Amino acid sequence: MTPIQNPQKRPPEAFRFAKLFDLGIGNVVVTRFKADGRTESGVFLVDVFCLGVKDAFFAEFNSHREYRERLIGRTQENSELIPMAPAAARKLVEDAIAWAAGLGFAPAPDYKRAARVFGGISAAECQEEFVFGDKGKPLFAAGPNDGPERCRKILAALHRRCGPDGYHYFLP
Repeated sequence: MTPIQNPQKRPPEAFRFAKLFDLGIGNVVVTRFKADGRTESGVFLVDVFCLGVKDAFFAEFNSHREYRERLIGRTQENSELIPMAPAAARKLVEDAIAWAAGLGFAPAPDYKRAARVFGGISAAECQEEFVFGDKGKPLFAAGPNDGPERCRKILAALHRRCGPDGYHYFLP
């Protein structure tokens, strides 16, 4: 006998920062809805110019309303989010990780936990191709949490992988 699906259960949804590919960094949010009304979201700070998944976290909410108010509403206040297909979101995040790995960078430590929301979403369903780097080269732009030692390590890795003229960078 096949279990009856809860008619209230929603399909997964995903969003990304509208200017992700212009500014090079922004959030990708993937959410799945549980049959009991709870939601689980993976939030990925994706650096499409260099580092792949720079930060990530997993969040659980007791209701759809709580998720919309506490996560989407607050994220929307800080950056314009646009909807995207969940398969495209997964592919974007995973392709960013693969591209960054080729440069010598691993995803944020919390990536695996946040990626739990990908269960049941297939990146293979997305035909969209994403372009990484800036004008064909990695571009490292140091953020507010990138201290001098971290910046030195990143630039050294880029120098080893790309050569002295194979990348760009901005430091504060």
